[in-house]
Amino acid sequence: MSGITSINPAPSTSASPGAQGEVQTLLNEHHQDTEHLLAELLQIPSTSGKERELVMFLAQWAVQNGFETDLFESSESQLQAYPQAALPHIPLIGRPTLVIQLPGRGMGPSLMFNAHSDVIAPGDPARWTHGPWSGEISDGWIYGRGACDVKGPLASALAALVAMKKAYPRGLPGDVMVEIVPGEEDCVGLGTLTSHARGYHPNGLIVLEPTEGQPRLASRGGVRFVIRVHGHAVHGTVKWLGKDAIIAMRAVLEKLELMEREFATPSPNVLFADYPIMRPITVDRMEAANWQGATCDLATCQGYLELLPADDLMDWKKRFQDRLMDLHQKGNGDGCKLEIEFSEEYGGHELSAQHPLAQSAVNAMRSAGLASPSVRWAGFNAGCEAGLRWGMDQTPTLIWGPGSLVQAHGVDEYVEIKAVHEAALTFALCAIHWTSLPVK
Repeated sequence: MSGITSINPAPSTSASPGAQGEVQTLLNEHHQDTEHLLAELLQIPSTSGKERELVMFLAQWAVQNGFETDLFESSESQLQAYPQAALPHIPLIGRPTLVIQLPGRGMGPSLMFNAHSDVIAPGDPARWTHGPWSGEISDGWIYGRGACDVKGPLASALAALVAMKKAYPRGLPGDVMVEIVPGEEDCVGLGTLTSHARGYHPNGLIVLEPTEGQPRLASRGGVRFVIRVHGHAVHGTVKWLGKDAIIAMRAVLEKLELMEREFATPSPNVLFADYPIMRPITVDRMEAANWQGATCDLATCQGYLELLPADDLMDWKKRFQDRLMDLHQKGNGDGCKLEIEFSEEYGGHELSAQHPLAQSAVNAMRSAGLASPSVRWAGFNAGCEAGLRWGMDQTPTLIWGPGSLVQAHGVDEYVEIKAVHEAALTFALCAIHWTSLPVK
């Protein structure tokens, strides 16, 4: 793969090899517990706005396993000082945040794993070979909505936390935490904002997402758009007297396709160079036609423009809007009125491959026997919760987890069980190494 940065790992400065070996032994001995936990998570429907049952289950699990917990619910009034909270979203009431903590000895940097509790809707369950809320295991894979996005990665982090607690009864040098936040699928960053506002400011962050088991240095920023085409409805037999919003929307969709190709430049990013589309434009929802037997008077499409980490959101929103309004002004909209609105927006992030957190991940992969002497770095090809703390605190951040974006959001979503176990080991080894570094 061209354009990917390679680095050599720094010498390990982590805690005793004996304790690390005990972590691996504990994880191996408790594979079934991890799989059972993941199956239980998958059996709890937790679509955006309905995360409470899952979070309460996890809070009970954490208490039963002897962890410190902070379970809280935020309100919009508490977050009104933050501009992110003003973005359209499902109300926060009834959508708790949970932080599970393994306290350290106060000698090393802290590490937080971030997971979102919500999943997208599964669609028609009849289309699933394995039920979307089944948690069924077959041929080494476990199925269910959220299997790789992100309940599989979350199960890996929780398994790692349990093993570290047993292997290090006095704690690691620094705190290790897992936060479970609401609403990433609804409004990226808002859930993490609830934790940030609560006072959680870790020294390092691993955002749990499906990255095929490889740590990623960067993530995309982006905006959600709504495009409305207003036409004029008349009876279909005299359609030439009306303005058909569906026909005009076809021109809009063709323009979006051209814009996606145009937006490949400027400022390519080496970490995203091997993805075929530099700045994806995805339409994920369409609605049209208000009257039977008539030309359409309103057609709407919604979707995302996803950007590179250094892209200025305001500049790219203007560019997006200008290109579409140019289409309208040139008369390609069939006389219809075009309206563009931006709702959700989120920043990206990019960490240096030489940063100690990246080096800790390299050491973990090598110690687990899952990496060659050099690691080939890339960016995570989507937006996620990483941008919030990066933008506010410049928190060193990696994106990491089992599973792939290829399986995420699809019918029969799954994650490979072996990959879940491997991620648990690398997460634990990374935490051990990172928390053993000097605090700066």
